[in-house]
Amino acid sequence: MFGHVIQLAQVYVLGVPEGDALGLLGYFIQFNGTEEWLHLGFNVAFLVSLYALVLPMRGLVPGVVSAAAFGVFLVGAVGLETWHVVEHFVIVANVIANGGCPCPGIGDRLLGVTDTQLHFVYNAVAYAALVTPFRHVMRDWAGARPGYAAAA
Repeated sequence: MFGHVIQLAQVYVLGVPEGDALGLLGYFIQFNGTEEWLHLGFNVAFLVSLYALVLPMRGLVPGVVSAAAFGVFLVGAVGLETWHVVEHFVIVANVIANGGCPCPGIGDRLLGVTDTQLHFVYNAVAYAALVTPFRHVMRDWAGARPGYAAAA
């Protein structure tokens, strides 16, 4: 997520052209002249982590995590991140086909937005959807321990 904030700052604050705004690690980790492989690897790892949380999180419903918060997690984090990984496979397929970029995805072409904007939104929604049930877990954890104030 932080890398996408950096990319937005590079484009909209520093005036770096969209194709040259590689975030932080993108300048150091590139394959086929692009950071898209890095994004794919990170997003696959994040998605695997989300899938690993589904059953343990389901076990906390309805006692610790509300059904609504679990639904937000399933749709907003797991569902959207699954789509996000599909997007990155399409982008990397375009990288391979083109020998680098341009490497459009699906959503940016359909919505008429930049890749940087779209992937920032994907990440922001997925992280917010992950934090939603996490707040329930932390509130329960803090409430079970004397001396810790439960989160509001």
